[in-house]
Amino acid sequence: MMPPLYLVPLDGSLRTLAALSVARSLGGIESGTVLAMHVTDEALAASEMTRRLGLDREELRGTVVEVHPGNPAEAILRVARERQAAVLVMCTHTAKPRAVGFLGATAAAVLRDAPCPVVIVPTDLDVASWSLENVLLPHDGTPTTSAAIGRATELARKAGANLHLLHVAAPGGASAEPGSFSSPRYVDQRQHEWPAWAGEFLERFVVSCPMDVSLLRLSLARGDPGSEIVRFATVHPVDLIVLAWRGASDPGRARVVREVLRGAPCPVMVLRTEPPISP
Repeated sequence: MMPPLYLVPLDGSLRTLAALSVARSLGGIESGTVLAMHVTDEALAASEMTRRLGLDREELRGTVVEVHPGNPAEAILRVARERQAAVLVMCTHTAKPRAVGFLGATAAAVLRDAPCPVVIVPTDLDVASWSLENVLLPHDGTPTTSAAIGRATELARKAGANLHLLHVAAPGGASAEPGSFSSPRYVDQRQHEWPAWAGEFLERFVVSCPMDVSLLRLSLARGDPGSEIVRFATVHPVDLIVLAWRGASDPGRARVVREVLRGAPCPVMVLRTEPPISP
């Protein structure tokens, strides 16, 4: 079996070097290969390319660096498909941000059509102190969110990290998605329904994806899901948020993903549960 490939687009800005650091750390956890790619139509010598990317020999150790021509987003997606990348790691913006709301134009285009999970890294992340010790998996009880369980638990297990399950009881009530495990109707009466619900929730989770229960934490919150996820990650020591996403980009269906990517203080792994339409 080939080692998982972590693909990191670099444009030569200091912003994107944060993504490279995160990719190297995650790749090390999973014994993967890190491929840093630079998109340009220029013919560059190896020395000129590394100088432009702002990399030194130590930062390149164990990393493959390639140059690819074309439109940045199209080239990144093409390489991800051809190389069967396991994960794409990108910063929210580059040195030339043409913002599309919370993401730069290239990051937004890649996230929309990526054939694999995408890790979005805040441009102001302190990479010197970043390591994977606490993973946050928001879970609303729906089968869509459950699709992220395997990836989140496996990554946490390999890293020896704590896995925090966060269930947010939204004001709108139970999800209409078939097979959902809804939270108690009376969310304010924690002493009555919540203990039994939490026990069954954890039982279902552990059965579906076994892991060391000593590394598992369950937290409950009430309110707007996106805001509560960001608040939890800000208040608690969270190094990576794992989000399940159906792939819809309209404001209504992607609101939680947008809010989290806009406000998260740490990298966010977006796991698409419905594959993009092939070009």
